[in-house]
Amino acid sequence: MLEIPETYAFSEQLHSLLKGKTVDSIKKQSSPHKFAFFSEDTDYGFFLSNQKINAVYPVAAYIVIEFEEQLRLVFRDGIRFYYAENETELPKKHQLLLCFTDGTYLACSVAMYGAMLLYPGDQHPTDMYYQAAAEKPVPYSEAFDFTYFQSLIPEKPKRMSVKAFLGTEQRIPGIGNGCMQDIFFLSGLHPKRPIASLENAELQQLYQQTIQTLTKMREAGGRDTERNIFGQPGGYQTILSKNTYKNGCKVCGTDIVKESYLGGTIYYCPECQKQ
Repeated sequence: MLEIPETYAFSEQLHSLLKGKTVDSIKKQSSPHKFAFFSEDTDYGFFLSNQKINAVYPVAAYIVIEFEEQLRLVFRDGIRFYYAENETELPKKHQLLLCFTDGTYLACSVAMYGAMLLYPGDQHPTDMYYQAAAEKPVPYSEAFDFTYFQSLIPEKPKRMSVKAFLGTEQRIPGIGNGCMQDIFFLSGLHPKRPIASLENAELQQLYQQTIQTLTKMREAGGRDTERNIFGQPGGYQTILSKNTYKNGCKVCGTDIVKESYLGGTIYYCPECQKQ
């Protein structure tokens, strides 16, 4: 699923490759997928044919392709991008295909579910998730300082866990379940640890690891659990993920625990991340 390291890394890759290209034709749902979502009653071919790409940029967990005449394609959730220089390199299945006049392609396919929404003219996404993503500071910005981070904690957090703090209510748009696992491990925090129980030094550590870990993921071109626009795994080697949890803790060797919590899978070392 697209999380902030991937949207930033993939946007940089796509921008360098696609800026200035002109769309020749569009193909939708060549491989039908019931959880591939598009803008209703919108003729993508009509709007996008002969349009030149001005820029590709991230908005937290979204990737935006901006065309001439204020046209925007907005991608979110489980979208996988494949850049191809000839038709033989295209994936067998895709839900949206941009064919460019220079003979190159961008294929977009859906893993589980994903949205590929077109906004013509002065229209913009109006859902609360995009609005939060567009308005709030991201961990890559100077505005995301420790004072701001502290301000995100509710006045009465009760038993709110650190996972609930980072991953719910769009407090920090773009951070998903996948990225959180390494942040918690490197902070020495159990995902279920109440945020209110953290000492100031522990909160500082969580803040620093949030920025540092997400930055490393971005600079490495995304996590190794995700594939980039060339179909290759990202260069960041995850510490705790589906790829690694069976190997045991890299610090103490203890078996990693895998369980479901707050709508997703969590991994943790019961020795290094005490609850």
